[in-house]
Amino acid sequence: MRVRMPSLWILHALLSHWWRHPVQLSTLVLGLLAATALWSGVQALNQQARLSYDQAAARFDSINQAQIVSVGDQPIQESEYIRLRRLGWIVTPLVEGALSLEALFKLEDLPEKDVKIQIVGIDSMTLQSSNRSDQGSTGLPDNLSLNDFLTPPWQVWMSPSTAERLRPLLAHATADAFPFNPQGEKVKIHTSTALAHNEVMTDIYLAQHWLGMEGHVSRLLLLDAQTPSALPDDLAAALRLILPQSDHDISRLTASFHLNLTALSLLAFLVGLLMVYSAIHLALTQRLTLRRILFSCGVSQRELMAWLLLELLLLSGLIALPGLVAGYWIATLLLPDLSASLAGLYGAQVSSELQLSWQWWQQGVFMAWGGTLIAAIVPLIKLIKQDGVHLGQSMPSLNDQRRLKGLSILGLVSLLMAVLTAGLGQSLFSGFLLLALVFLSAALLMPVILDRLLSLCQRSAKSMITQWLWADARLQVPNLSVALVALLLALSTSIGVGGMVEGFRNTFTGWLDQRLAAEVYVRTDSEEQAQQVTQWLAGTPSVTAVLPSARAATQLEGVPIELRGFQVHSTYVDHWPLLSEAPQVWQAIESESAVMINEQLARQLALNLGDSIALQGMQQREFTILAIFSDYGNPKGQVMMSLDTLYLNWPDAERGSFALRIEPSQIDALISALKDEFGFTGTQVLDQQAVKGYSLQLFERTFAATQALNLLVLAIAAIALFGSLLTLSNMRLTQVAPIWACGVSRRQLLLIELLRLLALALITALLAIPLGLIISYCLVNVINVRAFGWALPWQMFPHQWFYLTLSALVSAFLAALIPVLKLQFCSPGELLKGFRDDQ
Repeated sequence: MRVRMPSLWILHALLSHWWRHPVQLSTLVLGLLAATALWSGVQALNQQARLSYDQAAARFDSINQAQIVSVGDQPIQESEYIRLRRLGWIVTPLVEGALSLEALFKLEDLPEKDVKIQIVGIDSMTLQSSNRSDQGSTGLPDNLSLNDFLTPPWQVWMSPSTAERLRPLLAHATADAFPFNPQGEKVKIHTSTALAHNEVMTDIYLAQHWLGMEGHVSRLLLLDAQTPSALPDDLAAALRLILPQSDHDISRLTASFHLNLTALSLLAFLVGLLMVYSAIHLALTQRLTLRRILFSCGVSQRELMAWLLLELLLLSGLIALPGLVAGYWIATLLLPDLSASLAGLYGAQVSSELQLSWQWWQQGVFMAWGGTLIAAIVPLIKLIKQDGVHLGQSMPSLNDQRRLKGLSILGLVSLLMAVLTAGLGQSLFSGFLLLALVFLSAALLMPVILDRLLSLCQRSAKSMITQWLWADARLQVPNLSVALVALLLALSTSIGVGGMVEGFRNTFTGWLDQRLAAEVYVRTDSEEQAQQVTQWLAGTPSVTAVLPSARAATQLEGVPIELRGFQVHSTYVDHWPLLSEAPQVWQAIESESAVMINEQLARQLALNLGDSIALQGMQQREFTILAIFSDYGNPKGQVMMSLDTLYLNWPDAERGSFALRIEPSQIDALISALKDEFGFTGTQVLDQQAVKGYSLQLFERTFAATQALNLLVLAIAAIALFGSLLTLSNMRLTQVAPIWACGVSRRQLLLIELLRLLALALITALLAIPLGLIISYCLVNVINVRAFGWALPWQMFPHQWFYLTLSALVSAFLAALIPVLKLQFCSPGELLKGFRDDQ
């Protein structure tokens, strides 16, 4: 007759296993902690970016916002806005400008006088009356009262952090400055988390008063998607229409950037789960005796499974909390680099202050629970079938051979799906799916390949000791395969991502050397200042060439593009990097009959040499494409033409940029003279090396998050290998005891153990090299092209392979050190126990 146990004692009996095996518990904790931290950290970064994008849209600063601006970047007159409304254009005015705290409050000697406050004035009536369901939020706080917002003394809205910063200054403000209206009344201040830091939103009347823009607005927002695509002729000379970008816009690029980070964090999560799987699998295998005891005490199979699941959920939930804290810390460290990358590459602004919602914490806990349950599925099924792994067996069992056969079939199926995806897929999603299938195929085929290679080494061995070494290594493959797969994925990812980044760095550096051929670059504030600078440079003997440039915006087949005009000169002829060109291209461009386009536009619209294009707003009929140039990092399509051609067709083009050729010894003197003469800042006049330094710094910050995650994945794989070896160290005693009893010394056993583990690590590293090259090729020629619209040359870096192989060997050596020392210093009695305990 069986006696039923109190339910709580079942959980106690299960948890006691972890207290008796702290190494297994540490492996479980480290694996799940690392997986949760890296996943949640990246999700925190992506969530912060999405929040910033939503705030930008709410502030009418979305990258896809249709709008009307002044041609000369001057304020728009209210009369022009009124005329457009009377013509039926559904537009709303916006007044915006930045003021320092000193200018905003009209106070002197402020400790934070350099802090800028962004003033945003809106017309809430036209904003509310329009139908913006297709464009999202109206930009107004949810609890805003129109009556109080539009009537004296009016309302001012800001973020809670901005209100906290301004509160000490409000008591000292003068009556003609913020927070007083033109009638001298103090306005009502409200807070909303929808607003960005250091931003103030109010009625357009108050914003014009504080910014000194009475009778003018900054820009007009189009609120109707059906608005005509061209302005009236009498307004076209003063105003410029900017339509939303197409599917190939910045939002698509930022989405691919975040998708790339998410894919890498998923890989890190997977590597961490492999550690969790290893710990759970071994723990359940060692519990077969406990399982029989519990059954004899009246615990049913169903009850045992329920308590095992409860145990895993309890442990994973407790581990998830510090993992989320670690993820928050990782996100805090990587957020500045992410913000700089998105701002520099795509013009997308991301707040440097991390703000997380409760959904992020909830999602992290659910990911930890879900990952733990996924890792436990196979071990739990084995436990139900009483399919314990006999670690003491001398040859691979029939079940192991069946498992290897099943893995090989699944791996070949995944490989076939990867080939089909590569041949048929054209989207960015199919590119990431291809990478996922490559990783899955490698993970499934890795144990099979290892078993075949070790079997080949075993058959070719001459002595009994070497035969045993390879046979024993083959025997350990099922127990170490999870850790070795984690090491394979981490090493191949390092080779793939590292090769892509290093290749991009080499290409980008060479491209900068070609593009930045001039010694000094100048940017003026206005056309009048540009004329003054031109006259001054004409009288400067040290300047051998003044190369002005200008820009304008237009559309080609509905796609917004950038026009660049330049003065044809030997500087460009000798150095400009062209991917393909027709004969006499520079002469044709100078004669105003041809243009050249960047690679992004060529790929986006399938344009080739000799094709003709008709640009919106041009005077002549069409241009002929005679060259395609590389333009790394630019998210927009670009057309380059001679400066005279640009002025002829777009007389309102923005002027004021110059490239100056000068003797290198005169660079510093010229820059100082320009700053003294025109009051230029450090960002308006730069030498070639400063521009290169800034560009390369931006490049490094762009990939800082990716490289940091890459290193963390590699560290997790090393920890996984260490945890697996340390967990199996006690069981190894039962396997080496017979060899020791046959006369092999401990020193020989120690060297054999190290050689065996180093051989497994070396084989794994060698297998990671071709896999890493495949990943690098997919990243360079598939993901990069579909996400950004330009291709990089695929390059190989053998020195990276050497260092990564060395790191794999060092990791394996360090991971094996404690288990090997344990073998070295164990007593003869412990080794003799192996004959008693060996099954």
